[in-house]
Amino acid sequence: MDTDETFPLRDALDRAVGELPPLPDLVPLAVREGRRRRARARFATVTAAFGVVTAGALGLALLPGNGPAPAVPAAPPSSPGVSASPSAKPDASYPPVVVEETPGVTPPDNPDGLSAAERERRAVHQQRVAALLDELLPAKVTGIRPVKDKVHAYRITAGGKSFWMTVSVRRSADRAPDECPDRPDPRIVCETAVFDGDHEAQLLSMWANEPGTSAAYVRFPYGGSRVRLSVEPEGVSSPVTPRELFAVVEDPRFLALVKDADARPVEEELLPPVVGG
Repeated sequence: MDTDETFPLRDALDRAVGELPPLPDLVPLAVREGRRRRARARFATVTAAFGVVTAGALGLALLPGNGPAPAVPAAPPSSPGVSASPSAKPDASYPPVVVEETPGVTPPDNPDGLSAAERERRAVHQQRVAALLDELLPAKVTGIRPVKDKVHAYRITAGGKSFWMTVSVRRSADRAPDECPDRPDPRIVCETAVFDGDHEAQLLSMWANEPGTSAAYVRFPYGGSRVRLSVEPEGVSSPVTPRELFAVVEDPRFLALVKDADARPVEEELLPPVVGG
């Protein structure tokens, strides 16, 4: 799960890194259109089953939403000066799931005490992100569900297993780009990739949870925020590679959502690490 400790990965990255293969060519628009059709079809086949998947190694249970999900308006407002791409609007519903962090204990509804309008705005953001992930992630990802009341969190399925995925945009005073460590370590693979002209992202694959199981991360500063996409292992390594996450980042529709979340935050501001513990 997403905690303040998971963001400053640089503290864990004083160990090192080899090189990943060269970046692939951008996916042609025709292929994207095919993925869009495929995404709608595959979602229809897995929606009912996904709500009862257990969280495996994390010991979490997934339950249907305890009550109707916030409605998704046809045309949610955009922030002043920021125009979210119309193509980022989902053309299918992605029902949220409720995750029991303590098995057998259903979390409270609306734990942050948000207004109805703010909950709806965040739900729209999650729906748009889920729609793009469904289109842009590889076909091996067969289901995508937002986690209710956790705007950064999603559950994805691949190979019959479910995994935590984070798509987070958090305001931060730290605007410096991340750097890969300069000492080699077989447990960490890192490289820097450029997108959207001159922006740099750090692509990481590193052991997590247990030896030999790898998580995938893409992180970068954008505007006044720090952005992170990640998929955590659950008994097996992440089914999505850092390069496959980076393909999402390169899509201009995703960057439109990032810009909107930077202008109108949907998460709490990222606090700087405490020096000296």
